[in-house]
Amino acid sequence: MLYLNLERLFESLDLSFCDSQASNILISNEFSTFRQIIPKWDNLIQQGFKIDKEETQRTIKHIFRSLYIYFSIQNDQFEINIGSKFKNFLKLNLTSVYDIHPDLFIYILLYHDIGRPFNRVWHTFESVKIMNDSDINLKKKIPQKYINILFGVIKYHLLLGTIFTGESSYLGAIILLRDKRLQDVWESSEKTELFFQILLLFTVIDILGYEYSKIFNHYLHYYLMIKDNLVNSFNHIRTIKNPDEKERTLFNILHKLDKENLKWRIACCLRIFQFVSTKPNLTEDFYFRKIDEGLEKIGSNWQLFKRKLSKVHPLIQYKYALPLMMILASGSFFRSPIDKDFIVDSNIYRFWEVCTSKVKKNTLYYDRTNLWNIIFQFPRNWFQNLNFLNIFRAEKLFFLIDITKPTLEPSFSTYQLYINYPV
Repeated sequence: MLYLNLERLFESLDLSFCDSQASNILISNEFSTFRQIIPKWDNLIQQGFKIDKEETQRTIKHIFRSLYIYFSIQNDQFEINIGSKFKNFLKLNLTSVYDIHPDLFIYILLYHDIGRPFNRVWHTFESVKIMNDSDINLKKKIPQKYINILFGVIKYHLLLGTIFTGESSYLGAIILLRDKRLQDVWESSEKTELFFQILLLFTVIDILGYEYSKIFNHYLHYYLMIKDNLVNSFNHIRTIKNPDEKERTLFNILHKLDKENLKWRIACCLRIFQFVSTKPNLTEDFYFRKIDEGLEKIGSNWQLFKRKLSKVHPLIQYKYALPLMMILASGSFFRSPIDKDFIVDSNIYRFWEVCTSKVKKNTLYYDRTNLWNIIFQFPRNWFQNLNFLNIFRAEKLFFLIDITKPTLEPSFSTYQLYINYPV
């Protein structure tokens, strides 16, 4: 059994090994053993080295740490600083997934980022494509009724986390209904619950799979809220027979959730998702007041701003936009909470207005349900590069968004808008 073989290996490791340089991991006896346990995974990794060595090393290190975190939770060795309620939730729910099949979650951790060296922007889709094209033959290892859930979680493993951080909208989940491979998942309340349960668990471990990432107790509350909203939305449409009516109904449900969630989504430029409730003064109302104060400073208010975004904002899905939105809102990038004297820069409101205007001008948005993926292809860690920040200008960014031509991805009815800021 794959689980037992990997468990024995990771019990012999410590976190400092997983957090050492990738070059040290690659030459270790432990990694040699790892490769022998999963030779088909290793074959894909070796292909990745030929395409992008640096990205492949990052992928290996992340997967190694993610597996370490997973086994440490399973074996009650988890030492990350979160409360007992959060730890107990993780252990209880991971155990329930283990009871379904011991290797189910293992395969998700092993293969979720296997596509990164080949297609970093759309690596979740690429990972599934690679798995389909390779000879992994999961059907002999995982019960057939869970195969589609496994592939679905890998393909959409960023969704729940990016709804939380504001990059995705609830409406972004409509792509799940359009995925033919997931149709059987939505036909069963048990499978629907299991899909989103695994997605939530994976989201937590995926964050902890990076040594620089932090997670707080309040994450569990919001993740559960998002998960329950999605479960309820898909449960609501189960009995609808007509496919078009089913999608229209789901569209309306998710769109309504986004209207209610808009202020949170805007406030994510202030990292509300990370710091809310970590101190007594850092409440939702505190962050929302900051958004209101910023609008008042430019002679506007929340109702006027919301009206400008009209019905379009739920269609917009951002990629690699969090550091950008933070810099637009504050003029700099920092990993700490704002204080009571913080003033929101007007550029963040202009950013949302420009993006929604782009959608309005390029699609019959009242009659269509096409999502818009707006992807910011800036250099890696650009927000920490002083040379890049010195040439970065908000007005130039807005101009680029306005003039860049979108492309239509017909398979999922999505527009793709790639924004490259020239260096």
